[in-house]
Amino acid sequence: MIPFHHPATSYDTPKEEVVKVTYKPPAFTPSLKGLIPRPPTEDEYLTTLFNPHRENKFGGSPPVEGYLFRELANPHSRAKKYARWKTFQLKKKALLAEITSEELKSLNGRTQREAKAEAAWKWRQQMDEEKAAQKKRRWKHKAAEAKMEKQQKRRARKEAKQRQRLTALALKEEPNQVIPKDMLSA
Repeated sequence: MIPFHHPATSYDTPKEEVVKVTYKPPAFTPSLKGLIPRPPTEDEYLTTLFNPHRENKFGGSPPVEGYLFRELANPHSRAKKYARWKTFQLKKKALLAEITSEELKSLNGRTQREAKAEAAWKWRQQMDEEKAAQKKRRWKHKAAEAKMEKQQKRRARKEAKQRQRLTALALKEEPNQVIPKDMLSA
């Protein structure tokens, strides 16, 4: 059987465009023997992508493959979770070091030990505030979900009531109504 083809319209892609080769592989050879250029930073890559008229600093076409792993990788994988945890731990340590150095700069008659203890207390307070803010953000999201779920239940209940009313609807007997013969026997 021959497949049916619709006549071409102005919305169809012209054959010349379909035949064009649009992917250009990177300008370097991907072998281990050749010299591999430095991959561009994400900012450089995006700048080149959105400003094709500008000359790119890393030569040739930008290697898109270098940035696909972020889109294709599972965000809930063990490695990603571990990386997020590590960055969080580093952030916590950096914050503690920053607060401690600020406290040690201005001792104001305290010993270093007291300043460090106060810095640790301030750090714990800040961490607790951030945790509470995060909980509140999540709570607000859950509240919105609960509201949406409640609305859906209400809408479903309303539709069910309307269906029931239409099913139970009985018309008054009037002279202009005709009951089909097959309905009379049932």
